[in-house]
Amino acid sequence: MAGAVKLVKQLGDAGIKVDAVGMQAHYSLYYPSLSDIEQSMKTLRNAGVRIAITELDISVLPLPDDAFSGADITQSFAAHPVYDPYVEGLPATQQHQLAELYQQLFALFLKYADSVDRVTFWGTTDADSWRNNWPIRGRTDHPLLFDRNGRPKAAYEAITRHID
Repeated sequence: MAGAVKLVKQLGDAGIKVDAVGMQAHYSLYYPSLSDIEQSMKTLRNAGVRIAITELDISVLPLPDDAFSGADITQSFAAHPVYDPYVEGLPATQQHQLAELYQQLFALFLKYADSVDRVTFWGTTDADSWRNNWPIRGRTDHPLLFDRNGRPKAAYEAITRHID
């Protein structure tokens, strides 16, 4: 985040106004921590820029130990059942974990509503998510608010029940 703030300041010094900085939000049940996300938001707010949460999705699948915890599309790993445990659907425990994390994220976004301009998801339904094929082709991920049939999941309910 320090690099982004440095760039914003350099651009400002050169007379170029930066209205907002996007935080690419390809998250997981395993990373990053909410405190890391909040610290990034605080850093951007303190730099005087607006925040756009972009490409939000939350993977529920484990990654190989040597996988980069980002969205480097050049990564590719061999298929293995341990990395694709929810082919037949997402069990209730993981549905609950996903819903809870989405709710916590939106509580955080609302906490910083004075700085967050928008939240953009990276897809609509689990069937269309890029996460189904990264970093292992053919996996079955469940990262979005709507299931493979377009029905709202518990994650959708968790964030919409707090909206007036």
